[in-house]
Amino acid sequence: MAAALLDVGWFAAGAALLVALVRWWQPAPGRRAAVAYALLTFAFFAQPLATPGVQVATDVAYGSRPWSETVAGPVTAANPLLVDPILQILPFRELARDKLLALAPPLWTHEIGTGQPLLGNAQSAPFAPLHLLALPLAPIRALTVAAAWQVLLGLLLMHALARRLGAPPEGAALAAVAWALSAFSVVWLYYPMGMAAMWLPGVLLGLVALRERVAGAPARGAFAGLVASTVGMALSGHPETVAHAAMVAGVVGAAMAIRMPPRTVLRFVGLGAGAAALSFALAAPALLPVLETVPESQRAVALEANPDGIDGPPPRPLYLLVLLDPFVFGSPRDGNYQGPANFNELNSGYAGVVALVLALAAAVALRGRFAWILLGAAVALAAAFWWDPLLDLLKALPVVGQGAHGRLRLVWVLGVALAAGLGVRRLGEGRVRPWVATVLLAAAVAALALVPALGQAEPQRLWRGVALAGIAVVALCFALPRLRPWAGRAAVAALVLDLFVFGVRYNPVMAPEHDLAAPPVLARLAELAADRPVRMIAEQGELLPNLPALFGLWDPRGNDPMRPHLASMFVAGVLQGERAVEVVPLLQRPHPDPAGLEALGVAWLLTRHHRRVPPPWRSAFEDQGGRVWHNPRALGLFFVPPRVIPAPGLGEALAVVAGVEDLRRDVVVETPPVAGAQGGRVEIEEVTANGFRLRVAAPAPLVVASSVSHAPGWRVRREGQPAPALRAQGAFLAFAVPAGEHRVEVEYAPASWRWGLVLCGLGLVAVAVLAVRGRRRRRPTPSAAPPPAAR
Repeated sequence: MAAALLDVGWFAAGAALLVALVRWWQPAPGRRAAVAYALLTFAFFAQPLATPGVQVATDVAYGSRPWSETVAGPVTAANPLLVDPILQILPFRELARDKLLALAPPLWTHEIGTGQPLLGNAQSAPFAPLHLLALPLAPIRALTVAAAWQVLLGLLLMHALARRLGAPPEGAALAAVAWALSAFSVVWLYYPMGMAAMWLPGVLLGLVALRERVAGAPARGAFAGLVASTVGMALSGHPETVAHAAMVAGVVGAAMAIRMPPRTVLRFVGLGAGAAALSFALAAPALLPVLETVPESQRAVALEANPDGIDGPPPRPLYLLVLLDPFVFGSPRDGNYQGPANFNELNSGYAGVVALVLALAAAVALRGRFAWILLGAAVALAAAFWWDPLLDLLKALPVVGQGAHGRLRLVWVLGVALAAGLGVRRLGEGRVRPWVATVLLAAAVAALALVPALGQAEPQRLWRGVALAGIAVVALCFALPRLRPWAGRAAVAALVLDLFVFGVRYNPVMAPEHDLAAPPVLARLAELAADRPVRMIAEQGELLPNLPALFGLWDPRGNDPMRPHLASMFVAGVLQGERAVEVVPLLQRPHPDPAGLEALGVAWLLTRHHRRVPPPWRSAFEDQGGRVWHNPRALGLFFVPPRVIPAPGLGEALAVVAGVEDLRRDVVVETPPVAGAQGGRVEIEEVTANGFRLRVAAPAPLVVASSVSHAPGWRVRREGQPAPALRAQGAFLAFAVPAGEHRVEVEYAPASWRWGLVLCGLGLVAVAVLAVRGRRRRRPTPSAAPPPAAR
């Protein structure tokens, strides 16, 4: 309970800070509205915030050993789609937090795979503002607090944007709820794209304020707010959403510029370009490492082999029904989903029936900008539903073209929220407009009542009843003249109930005992492995990949498309007993290559209790969670190979490695200074945050090999002097030393990180200069002293 009280207090403090910052920039979310949004957010997250339960889907882990032995009875995942937050986001946050609290740059992780870039994996998002704000909390609870803040941030920024565009208070509330509690927000709640998306209204608000500023109107913090929102989005860990937002901002900015007088267009474009450049500079330490990491990642290789692999099934008009009924194909939360694609990808365009109908009514009855807003959103939706030729045009764009275009549904949700919020009051005015809204709302009631839904679980029937009742009440308000002044408020209430019932249980809350505490077998293994940096592995179906990193254990398996491709390919071949390129080592296969495991430094093996493993494995101990075996023959992470086989290039090296019989004995090195038989010794003196300190004894010049993933950012220093980094087995780090005793430091310090720091420093200098200039401009000019009175 103490942890829950801390969560509530920390959420309240962070919520107060967010409200203060947004209201400094745009006072439109008044105090009452801000408090209402904070209370709504707290109500949405009340169970995980105010109770010992956790909302991260840890039940995925408790379905198999070692955790399954720590709870009574079998555990089935309440929402099997939520695998990535537990296998990727949570471990990344744990690793990044440990480095930040140790005041070390979060550049590399030793624990996942054979080592991989951490900052270069955007999902780690170590510098995301909301994650930094939650840094004092344990990651498993900090993720929920940060998710609550991102929903609150979406409410506040969308309310401010709608008010700036002329929406009445109830319209701004309608837009805010449709945006921040939409299906897009809910299904991606614990993913980086969900956090990044919530900054988008702030980016658009900055553009609107910038337009007003160049037109001569007062616009407090226009430039600063635009930069802050853009940087917040860029640091949130999802470059794809940043690219989509840049595309939206470009279209909106161009539409604004077209309507400006020629004398102000250049100033508007200049300020916008300056804001973009400054934002990139400030976010460069996080963005540049990602750009450096992507080309050698598994994701890049997979996209090159199958560019259409991330797109969904061919479009069918039937799929549009998910915009009206998100449960029309069922729900993974209730175990009855039968849709043609991933629920998160297909159904994330739902913004509430009331918001959808009012947006359509505004486009039909009010036309003008309402029609343009919805038309732009519909274009994005068409691309999201994989309609050609829009999809082909998107694929041709740089950066954006490599993304998963179904996530453009966030643009549809944005357009629906704004059109509904801006038009709700005007739809109640006049003679014809209220009846347009009434007819469309009645049609929505009929459609929702008549459309057959595959999902018939009790929660889905409850949602449908709540949605139908809400639409009927709003339709009645528009139909009766006396009730029309209440139509906006009724629409907000109906939408809150609709989206609340839809989303509040989508991310299930786990029992307190499902907190991913280390099972006894892992706790003991972590103690034994702490003395020597070696790796462990689990047999098929045990201990899901990446989770050992939560306890400081190093596992060569992985579950992350940003891993170095060549190293993961090598590990896949070892675990399958063959040198295969096409496989991804999510789990160990029954007959791995024993010499390969030893070459990877795998000294510990977790199995079921009654499993028998042949020599050289020896039973080490047994505890709750399984039996642990030890292999004393496992090599260290750095070793002196008995024989070095030279290769002139990467292609030749991979071809030779495929034919090597003993990976312990023969190591293929590209263009080594020495080759042939060799002997010597290497010891790891210290494992640092982003590298190693080694002691090497070389009776003659030799090559030291490793099972640490090769990456362009590795720097080797011998006695303080730089030395070239080599590549062994086509995938791992190696280096050469002359004869004698040597101290060698290997550190992952990519050039992208250094250049990012330089750009960020220049950006901070620019911020300071702009702040000083702004203060001078705001300082009142002293009036001239009056002439002395004549005597």
